[in-house]
Amino acid sequence: MTATAPAQHHLKQATTWFVALQSSCVDPEQRRQFERWLAASPLHRQAFSEVEQFWGNLDALKSADLPELEHARAARPPRWRQGRPLLSGLLLAATLAATWQELSAPASSYQTGIGERREIALADGSRLQLNTATRLRTRVTWLHREIELEQGEALFDVAHERWRPFRVHAGKVHISDIGTRFNVRHQDSDGISVSVLEGEVELRVGRSWLGEVLSAGFRRRLDAEGRWHSPEKIDAEPVLAWTRGQLVFNHTPLADVTKELERYHNLHFVLADSSLGQQTLSGRFDAGDLQPFLHALQTMLPVRVQRGKDTVVLHKR
Repeated sequence: MTATAPAQHHLKQATTWFVALQSSCVDPEQRRQFERWLAASPLHRQAFSEVEQFWGNLDALKSADLPELEHARAARPPRWRQGRPLLSGLLLAATLAATWQELSAPASSYQTGIGERREIALADGSRLQLNTATRLRTRVTWLHREIELEQGEALFDVAHERWRPFRVHAGKVHISDIGTRFNVRHQDSDGISVSVLEGEVELRVGRSWLGEVLSAGFRRRLDAEGRWHSPEKIDAEPVLAWTRGQLVFNHTPLADVTKELERYHNLHFVLADSSLGQQTLSGRFDAGDLQPFLHALQTMLPVRVQRGKDTVVLHKR
């Protein structure tokens, strides 16, 4: 989300002050002016803290063991390699521009309708696939790659970059990744689940790290009541079936099957007899074509289907 005009103004002031204070020539009066500016508003302190955080994040790039950086360091003039020079006016301007670009970079929003899928290519080479009824925002800057999955489901195929982490935020769950492939599902009624298909991710809930890494072949789920479930082994095929427009069920209770189908169609399933919800179903079905599924349902289970305009009622036979 793009910052509002006042927030941008504060960030620009904070960036200017931060860069100015890096100079060894700053005089006492300038420092007093800065302290007065800082104390004038909590928004000033917040903006200055963001600039400091940005500068601290540069350490990852400064110390990164990258061939491109080593070549650039070797190409510097000898007087730069012999000591740490004072920031020149040109370097101050470059730092100011880079900092401001990082803090003010806009976010891009994407969404899909019910039954729709969409693929997105990010500027860093990462690819995102969005499932039905999904809404997310992306913000890719020089030092950060941040994704906010507001609702729905997405598959993340992340381009490997050692110095720029890739983070996905889904409700209270924060996923930190450097280069891998994983699926995140965020539904208010079911909670949030993270399935890792390649590589590994770190998980955090709120401000507290879980203290574990989730590896390929495992899923972890935070249910709607906020309880974390133990990691469980997964098969990649059912997880990825939606990317091909399919749904795979394996002894899945009918109550869960109908809830899943409602994600892909503008209708509501009603179980006329609550005991039907315990019946289980297995098979592979086309997510977008409901009629073959309803036919198979009547063939495989003791169910009679009554279809209306916006509802499908399942009766017990």
